[in-house]
Amino acid sequence: MRRSVSAIATVSALVASVALVAPASNAAETITSGGSSYANSIISTCAAAYKTDTITYASVGSGTGRTNFRTGTYDFGASDAAYSATDVKPANFTYVPLVGGPIAVVFNVDGVASLNLTAKVLGGIMNGRYKTWNDEAIQSLNPKAKLPSDAILVQYRSGSSGTTQAFANYLRGNGASGWKDNGTWSTASSQSTPVGSSNGTSQLLVESVTKTKNSIGYADLSDVAAKGLPFAALRNPLGDYVLPSVKTASAFLGTQKVLANGILDIDYKKAVKGGYNASLVTYALAPTAAANPAKGAAVKKFLTYVINSCAPSKAPGLNYSPLSAALKAKALQLVATVK
Repeated sequence: MRRSVSAIATVSALVASVALVAPASNAAETITSGGSSYANSIISTCAAAYKTDTITYASVGSGTGRTNFRTGTYDFGASDAAYSATDVKPANFTYVPLVGGPIAVVFNVDGVASLNLTAKVLGGIMNGRYKTWNDEAIQSLNPKAKLPSDAILVQYRSGSSGTTQAFANYLRGNGASGWKDNGTWSTASSQSTPVGSSNGTSQLLVESVTKTKNSIGYADLSDVAAKGLPFAALRNPLGDYVLPSVKTASAFLGTQKVLANGILDIDYKKAVKGGYNASLVTYALAPTAAANPAKGAAVKKFLTYVINSCAPSKAPGLNYSPLSAALKAKALQLVATVK
């Protein structure tokens, strides 16, 4: 009888041990990620709502996101621009489109609640060609506005920014002179010593505009709207002044060509009725042969959740544009290769 009790106890202990150990094979992963500050609000919101694994996201800018993913610091990165032809690229990775949206031109001028701008005039403002708010070039677009004679205080992004690169490409694609396809402001604006003040992230830029009278800058609409700041209407190629919104960005982005690698080939000068041309897409940079397969699988699950569930439901409320049908189909095709 004692032997039977002992045997039962041994078996019970073994079963208990297995029960305690078994969940470890399904333990939640901690995924480290970062990059685009433009997309910080939507990615952070999705990370907070996600219950399968722990996702940490650092809003450090697209350039740092690309670098840290390449060096293995991040399990996945996020960027508003692809690696350039001269960049050292990571091995075994894919772009995964996540969300789109408008670049809002935010300003802080007493007594001015609305502002119309063309790309040419905006480009001249941002690289210091127009120095005061009541410059004739600006006033002529806003005949009813009481623009002050105060100096324009430009706020721009420091470091390598995907938002800067998209903003510069919008300007140069729509007639502004001196702008180049680059994410570093001094190069993009053709200024060795840029006018204005630099800001590390979109969030910091919006804070600077909030605190600085007579300032102007560019950032994601999510952060701008959250501060209650006004933003400019930009004249599109059809001659219409269009405000940034989920609808107007979606109208423009939905007409663009999707490349085989998942990058949206944006024609910033394309004439689209109701379209807001200063718009972009944020991409995840994800492994297709992760050093740690468990982390690779966790990244795949999270990005699939963002594409299928979180972004479609939460992006519009945060002033981002969900992916078009064609871009979403490509995103799901690419995320299937993540591992």
